[in-house]
Amino acid sequence: MGKQRIIADGAEIVRRAPDIVIGSWCGKKFRPEKVASRAGWQDVPAVKNGQLFEIKSADILQPGPAALTDGLEQLHRIVAEWMVKHG
Repeated sequence: MGKQRIIADGAEIVRRAPDIVIGSWCGKKFRPEKVASRAGWQDVPAVKNGQLFEIKSADILQPGPAALTDGLEQLHRIVAEWMVKHG
C-alpha cells in the first residue's frame, strides 16, 4: 500500500518542485546538505528556500501512538510555519 506513495526517482521530485521536503530515515540521520546537493535539486523551491526538515523515525515511522501524536504534531508545525511565511 505505501509503496505507491514513495517517489524514488529524484527527477520526479525535481519536476514536482515541492515547497517542503521532510525526511525520515530509519537508523540514519537526515542530512539536508546531502539532499540539497543532489543533481538538479538546486532549483527545487524547498532547497532554494531552506525548507528541508527531519522528523525522527521513532516519531513517524514506527508503529504506535507516537506516529499519531508526535509525528503529526511535527508535520503540522512544519507546514503551519511554512504557511505563515508563504501562505
